[in-house]
Amino acid sequence: MVTDSVIYIFDSFMLTPDSKSGTDFFVMRKTLCLLAALALSSLSNAASFSLDLSPTGGGAQNTVSLDGITPQDIFGYETDVWHGTITKSALSGQVSLNDGSLGLQLGGVADVGKGNFAGLKFDMPSGVESAKMSFTITYTSAWGAANFNCDYTCNVYGFTAEGTSTVIGTWSLQNAKASLTQNEPVDVSFDLQLDPDANYSSFGLIFNNTRVANAGGMGCEISNILISGGAVPEPATASLGLLGLGALLLRRRRN
Repeated sequence: MVTDSVIYIFDSFMLTPDSKSGTDFFVMRKTLCLLAALALSSLSNAASFSLDLSPTGGGAQNTVSLDGITPQDIFGYETDVWHGTITKSALSGQVSLNDGSLGLQLGGVADVGKGNFAGLKFDMPSGVESAKMSFTITYTSAWGAANFNCDYTCNVYGFTAEGTSTVIGTWSLQNAKASLTQNEPVDVSFDLQLDPDANYSSFGLIFNNTRVANAGGMGCEISNILISGGAVPEPATASLGLLGLGALLLRRRRN
């Protein structure tokens, strides 16, 4: 364990009596170990991160595209600006990018296999080792046929500097109208599979609701959209100070 290694290192820094001054000078092992533990604690805290990706306003919404939003579209977006896309003009207004939440509705006028999309390009800290995506989805409205059937999905992508995309996380909810209870929020969380050799330059995500069958419609609000995880920490000031202390002790020992 790391702590055991630190204790071993500081055991080696125990000083013998100073023969030049005739004064016994010892460094207390427990004090040094406590300093080491504090330094390691600060490193651990610095390694965690959390990004709130929830919309902060209108964004660029209600663009009509038969293909919805593709990963290539996401890569070309300005970072941290949400985009909404509908696959036909009759779906106008069914994507809303409000402050703190994404509204994603879908009516039966959508072609089967088509729907509405919302996408975002974002960055993560360098040196990310592990991460997950989480959000809250709430079924807020319904109209028409009671058995209207649509699926909700979310894909998260990692991009190389050239724009090559890899799916690093995915979530889906089939038959959302039957799977969710109206006005009862559901918390979702899933891990992102990060390839340590991929050298991602940026990231993106796409929410989509796709019509499966039947007439009618429904809407959901998606909020608390977070990316969180851990990154390789930078050297903390405390650890640098401990290294300096160790160097001074060793120098005094040699003298």
